[in-house]
Amino acid sequence: MGAAAGRGPDREYPTRRTVVAGAAALSVSVAAARTARALPAPSAAPALTDLERALLSRATFGWTAEDAQQLATLGHETWLRTQLVPSSIDDSALDARLAAYDWIPMTGPEMYDHPTLSPWEIAQEGRSVRLLRATYSKRQLLERIVEFWTDHFNIFGQTGDTDVLKQVDDREVVRRHALGSFRDLLHASAKSPAMLHYLDNDTNEVGAPQENYAREVMELHTLGVDGPYTESDVRELARCFTGWTYYPVWQLNVGGTFRFRADRHDDGAKTVLGISIPAGGGMSDAETVLDALASHPSTARFVSGKLARWLLGYDPPQAVLDHAERVWRGTGGQIAEVVRALLSPRVLKAANPWGEPKLKRPFHWVVSMYRVTGVDLDDPSATIWETWRLGQTPFQWAPPNGYPDVEGAWASNLLPRWSNAAGYAAGWSWSTDFEPDELRAMLAGAPKDQWARAIHAALGGGFSGTDLAVIQAHADGFSSESNQAVSECFELAFSSPSFLRY
Repeated sequence: MGAAAGRGPDREYPTRRTVVAGAAALSVSVAAARTARALPAPSAAPALTDLERALLSRATFGWTAEDAQQLATLGHETWLRTQLVPSSIDDSALDARLAAYDWIPMTGPEMYDHPTLSPWEIAQEGRSVRLLRATYSKRQLLERIVEFWTDHFNIFGQTGDTDVLKQVDDREVVRRHALGSFRDLLHASAKSPAMLHYLDNDTNEVGAPQENYAREVMELHTLGVDGPYTESDVRELARCFTGWTYYPVWQLNVGGTFRFRADRHDDGAKTVLGISIPAGGGMSDAETVLDALASHPSTARFVSGKLARWLLGYDPPQAVLDHAERVWRGTGGQIAEVVRALLSPRVLKAANPWGEPKLKRPFHWVVSMYRVTGVDLDDPSATIWETWRLGQTPFQWAPPNGYPDVEGAWASNLLPRWSNAAGYAAGWSWSTDFEPDELRAMLAGAPKDQWARAIHAALGGGFSGTDLAVIQAHADGFSSESNQAVSECFELAFSSPSFLRY
């Protein structure tokens, strides 16, 4: 994880007790105003093998006892097959939470004309909706793949019309096609008003070609930075995309939808990637190239490899990458089939993800903490504000390459996570009325000299002996089983290398 991550026994956890103490002091006044409630009984969960734990850690945003029980009941392949058909999974509990966000099914113009919310407020609520989906959806694998495509087809959700059009893109492009055909996903993204605006193709017209989207669709979305294209291909593809724009969001009935303007299209002959495109093709010029990009061998290699790294590890074995590419090419880019292959028992064993686990990105980490503790997020927007400090807020990465999926991008900014864990474990969180007594319930009555073992079980296992020893030593330093002792031991667990990784 690097030096900043504090791997090993030399990390001085107790020096952060002052952070917890301050949080605990403030939480006294907050807790006094809260209504008392019965604490749920700790959920018993079956012990998982390394293979089962690896599947859950990659196909979900974090372990829960319910997921572990379902996996144990259904078995690896049936559980995975079910997750790959998200429409078969009852997600009515999440739907009930999302009912408060009446704009979710709206068109772009309807969002702009919302009677009570501004576009900026809808964009902010959209980030809260992303948090709620990741935390509470039963369709966890879909949510993990949605996050992958959100970064792959990145759109900064706070530039001009993208504040609301990104919400439409999330629903109609990313979520609709996340486990479907890559070709369909690519075409949908190319016609997404949010993407057209973000990468300036809405200004691309004959005589003044705008190359931003043409470059990124090859470099980032399909062929990869080392793909077999030239600057001439970029210029020619930009000509193909002239006239691809969208109706202004204020225009009645059609606002915020894709529009091809033939009067702004360069209808001359073109050559892209060696493909001759005759004059007079209109909108089909770019569609022809999109089809070629979707089926290109370099796209199969680049995107399947990126997906393998997302699900399995920073550096999967070459045999695993080759297998993913073969499945991609053999199925014509059927995303669900590639995901099924990557998470199969055979490939998981070959990848050995528990040997070299990845570092959770900040959003993943905070959601995994919420999921394992079973919180009720009364005010998810408060967590969204906190994610700015953590370094990863949904739809807020400005460059077109999406939030990075490399350890070096995150390992040097762990202090905000430790501070967040301290406040959360002490009951000082504006997102929820979660309290230390609920952490105590997760210990299932274990005596203090067994707290590390109890925390290990409550948080899904997978903790190293070193991390458990640090947690237990910290517990042993308290003279009583106080709420502060409970909070600090869970804080150490949430901040530990074992929990920071997956």
